[in-house]
Amino acid sequence: MNPRSPRSRLRNALLRVGEGRQVPEADLRAAVENTLSELAQATLGERSRVSLVTLGGEDHAWGRNLGLRLADYDVGLPDLLWAADESALPLQVRESCLALGQNEWEAALLVCKLILTVLESEPEPVLDEAAGHPHRLPRPARAVARERFCQSLIAIAERPELSQDELTTQLRTTLLDFASETPDNQEATQHIAVLPIEQPQPAMRICLSPSGSSLAQVLLSADGCPVPDCVRDEFPDLNQDEWNAAIQVSGLALLAFEAEPACTTG
Repeated sequence: MNPRSPRSRLRNALLRVGEGRQVPEADLRAAVENTLSELAQATLGERSRVSLVTLGGEDHAWGRNLGLRLADYDVGLPDLLWAADESALPLQVRESCLALGQNEWEAALLVCKLILTVLESEPEPVLDEAAGHPHRLPRPARAVARERFCQSLIAIAERPELSQDELTTQLRTTLLDFASETPDNQEATQHIAVLPIEQPQPAMRICLSPSGSSLAQVLLSADGCPVPDCVRDEFPDLNQDEWNAAIQVSGLALLAFEAEPACTTG
């Protein structure tokens, strides 16, 4: 693992969001935006639209949390992927990943949505009632199920001593513990596995089965696809650049949790 690589830097920035410390939101936002931009430049070049995505807060009845959101539309990326849940496999993705099926495409969107959700911070209380005056409390640490899911993702990138079977079991188990064992989630977990991809050197990645396609590459191959009708129905003012940004950032977040190929010499 190279701690200075764009992948590692983005992974660390995303993980800090839910660590549960009194870190200024502006500092977390700057770290996520900067590392996203760095990895996007290396991966996408001029096609990058990641500047349209930011780290932002959303208020709920039970508190406020931080996560990846479109900067101007004010919607979380998991919500966009949720709306795309039953979209048809785009032709562009089909041509890029020839063995990929519709069921795997739907599993890719669902699993990516859950990964983006698990990286969000836990909802935080807005007021410190005990203090008797408005005061934002430190963001709470990740709950146990969320932390275990995060650790299973980290292991793929950072624990080369673990076998692909161990990594796959951890990923599937912690995903269901976090997301609950609904029929959709159970079916999706059967379509994911941690496998070594040999380009350019062997490295563990979350893949879809039976096609063996890298989950990150499947999402990134959807870059530029038209906004699905089901998404436009839910978010009628969403533009193509914003949809591209959501797909790009989703793919880059997945890429950040892939193991990097070992350096070779000679």
